[in-house]
Amino acid sequence: MNMRILVTGALGFVGQHLNAELLQAGHEVWASDLDSVCAQAESSFDPARIRPCDIINAEDVSVLLKSLRPDAVIHLAAQSSASRALSQPRKTFLTNALGTLNLFEAVSSSLPDCSILSIGSADVYGPQIREGRLIEESPFVPVSPYALSKATQDLIALQYWRGQGIRSFRTRSFSHTGPGQTTTFALPSFASQIAQAEAGQREPVIEVGNLEVVRDYSDVRDVVGAYRLILEKGREGEAYNVCSAKGPRMKDLLEILLSLSRVKIEVKRVESRIRPVDIPYLVGDNSKLVADTGWKPRFKIEETLSGLLEFWRGKTERTSYLSKHGKETR
Repeated sequence: MNMRILVTGALGFVGQHLNAELLQAGHEVWASDLDSVCAQAESSFDPARIRPCDIINAEDVSVLLKSLRPDAVIHLAAQSSASRALSQPRKTFLTNALGTLNLFEAVSSSLPDCSILSIGSADVYGPQIREGRLIEESPFVPVSPYALSKATQDLIALQYWRGQGIRSFRTRSFSHTGPGQTTTFALPSFASQIAQAEAGQREPVIEVGNLEVVRDYSDVRDVVGAYRLILEKGREGEAYNVCSAKGPRMKDLLEILLSLSRVKIEVKRVESRIRPVDIPYLVGDNSKLVADTGWKPRFKIEETLSGLLEFWRGKTERTSYLSKHGKETR
């Protein structure tokens, strides 16, 4: 059944891929994001269906929901950088926890039949005693401000389902990447540095942090496919790991990117790129997601990283062209 779906945080990296996924499936999609993001976003999404909204402002959220009356909300709006959360813990908690509370309160007050898919993070699991694939029943051990905020978001969604019957679904999304992701995150940072070295814009040296951590990475296009399927076929009240169930080291992923480089690159470890608190191993079990929705990943990690590098090559070339011709760049 086609739905009217509101996507919060819709003009960011994941949101733009999700909008395309939902539209292709025949849903009516509306997008919301911060006013400043809406004004500057370079998006192919229909501008007539974009609404500014600050998720921290309860009145903004209430007005938005009452005006659009969606059948479902996919709640992406968040401060999504774990590294940025270290310097902005208060803002991160307000955005991720209070923003989620505002959304559920607005739905509870005016649209109790509306479904909510709350997009969370696998960082809530933290460092576990044993290495292995984490299941949804694994305990929460948040070790960073970001993880704490997302654990709170998860519990808010669970409480409103149990306590008020709001039809909600939760994800614990593991790492994902792909075209459009910013250099706030490790893999696009690596890809950007390689692209700049190829273009002669920097020395052929790539700066990295801890490459020994093990991470479960998926292609963003597979991830948004999982989000759509959870909303369409998932069991209300449930949490779902969205992950590949594979665990390469960051070093292995960097080596794939380096193998695609057109120039020889030196790798340099930089202390400032190492987080003071990190999770050494984070790999998920996706069997519940697969069983309940039939989800299957379409992209191999090599394809994902190749596409990521091509994106940053194109962005680097455009930046260079605009700079040479005296035009402003964003």
